[in-house]
Amino acid sequence: MKGYAVILKLKLCVLVASCAVVAAPAGPASAAPDATTTAADPAVAFVELRRAMALTGTKVADSSPFNLHVAGRGSGYCLDNFASGEGRNNSPVGLWTCNGGRTELWRWRIFNQNIYYGVELVNNASGRCLDYPASMGNTVGAQFNVYDCRDGSAPGQNFHLTNASGGVAMESQATNNAVAVDAFTSKWHGDGSPVGLWYYSSPGNAFQHWYQ
Repeated sequence: MKGYAVILKLKLCVLVASCAVVAAPAGPASAAPDATTTAADPAVAFVELRRAMALTGTKVADSSPFNLHVAGRGSGYCLDNFASGEGRNNSPVGLWTCNGGRTELWRWRIFNQNIYYGVELVNNASGRCLDYPASMGNTVGAQFNVYDCRDGSAPGQNFHLTNASGGVAMESQATNNAVAVDAFTSKWHGDGSPVGLWYYSSPGNAFQHWYQ
């Protein structure tokens, strides 16, 4: 993807007493907000980002960083780009005990507000995007990894966010079916459990609802 300079740092306080720092992306491997940034609520971070972009006319921008827990597993496990993969392309993503590390921080990137699947999920440590392998074609059930962000040209990175039980469901463009990011119940084994793609019917189930 193209490298972007950090052209915008704007703070907005909306809905809750937290502020989002919005910055244009600066490449797949860096320019992430500092690791000490207080994690935002993902749903609020998305609202703040959209409002900031509307006010400034910015076309592509990132939200404040946040953690993502899945409702079906409670608050003890976070979405993580496992450190063992060192953030490389195709390194796996799943659930790990929440530890405050940067591999468990994520941020929304809106690359196009005018299309349904106009959002990416960027890992704060690597700067790479949550990605469903193109090799899977129209098949669900595989594990997500991270890959260089394509800002729209990779359907496996493109999402639509839906409010779900106080959190968000992440619908994916990766297949021709209605699918969403899912913490598989059948593949659960504690730390290292995979997160992948499964069939989705709004509002989804507890293993498709992600929150702070």
